[in-house]
Amino acid sequence: MKVTTTKDFSNKNMKVILPLVPEPTTVAKKEDLATVDLHGNLTDANSTKVCFMFKVLLGTNESPRELIEWHKNVERAFIGLNCTTELLQHQMMRQFCRGTTLSTYNSNVSQLCHNGKTSYVADAQKAVDDYNDADPNVAAQLAQALTDAEAKTQNKCLTDADDGARMASTVLNKMMTGLLPNKLLQRIKRYLRREARKPFDMNVKSYHMNGMRINAEEIPFLLPHFSETKSLGEDDEIVDILVYGTPKSWQKVMDCQGFDPLTQTPVQVLAFMERIEASEECDSDKKTTKVATSNKGKKKSSDSNELKESHHCVLHGNNNAHDTSQCKTLQAQAKKLKGNNDGSDKNGKSHNKSWKNKAKDDAEDFKKELAFLVKKVQCPNSCTRWVNFLTASTAVSLCV
Repeated sequence: MKVTTTKDFSNKNMKVILPLVPEPTTVAKKEDLATVDLHGNLTDANSTKVCFMFKVLLGTNESPRELIEWHKNVERAFIGLNCTTELLQHQMMRQFCRGTTLSTYNSNVSQLCHNGKTSYVADAQKAVDDYNDADPNVAAQLAQALTDAEAKTQNKCLTDADDGARMASTVLNKMMTGLLPNKLLQRIKRYLRREARKPFDMNVKSYHMNGMRINAEEIPFLLPHFSETKSLGEDDEIVDILVYGTPKSWQKVMDCQGFDPLTQTPVQVLAFMERIEASEECDSDKKTTKVATSNKGKKKSSDSNELKESHHCVLHGNNNAHDTSQCKTLQAQAKKLKGNNDGSDKNGKSHNKSWKNKAKDDAEDFKKELAFLVKKVQCPNSCTRWVNFLTASTAVSLCV
């Protein structure tokens, strides 16, 4: 059984989530921006501060790249504000998101605090049940721990060193998991390896920098790992992406010069490709100069190739444009002559009916004979009346 897939599932029809060339950014309104003052030196409270502004996350129509950029800005703000406790980070997070994102964040925090409280209560209850000694002080401590676990609030969970250390990053990653597309890491790596070819109007250094920006700054913030260990770290893989994304003619130059890219570092391969690119730019400049000089009003040399392309016209003589059969002037004259001679065939014979021409000739001959008789005949009145009668009858017959 033959199975065919539709075109909707082909890689060409899939939209690129993180394109190689960054999309143009739009300037947000002032009320949609979060403004914080970051310390230049975290150990010195009187150090110079830098005003940092970034867009507040709504979670409605942001692209994956905008979501990743917001995630990076939040972590930068935490470091610059020296927010080391989870309670401070929780309070700042409520200023960095709004609408759907804020409600999702609060729900995730509540759920994690509830799960942490349940786990602590279960552990404390198990410790009380498993204690069999008769020491009243230990029993009192275990009972107090159970009471504290049951009375634990959300702020207490965020303040706790054990719970808070994992809560802020866990909530943030979980929220990004709900906003970003599924299998994003797999699709981005596949795009870099198979589809992210160098655009024609982009130089090879910019192409390499855009690819490394995705690898170093965006892949570590992708689900499900959210780790720098999932980036493309090996030199062989980066070199392979460089060789695949550049023109095949460059690979031919490498083979001709005995340059094996897989035995070189990405920096060495990039430098070699820049030299190839510079040589191609020089060749393109030479071709452009040659075409520009040939368009000037210089007389062309009559070599053998130009003689083969010349034409001859009966009316215009030798030329490089047309021959006799293609001459528009001769064609127009022939058409004009043909229109004036529509009543004749190619032998010059008339196609009109013969009786019309014959009647015309007979009338001309009769007029000549009548004029001759009027001039020559000298007769009495009866003859004159007879001639007038003939003239009148002839006129009637000619009118008919």
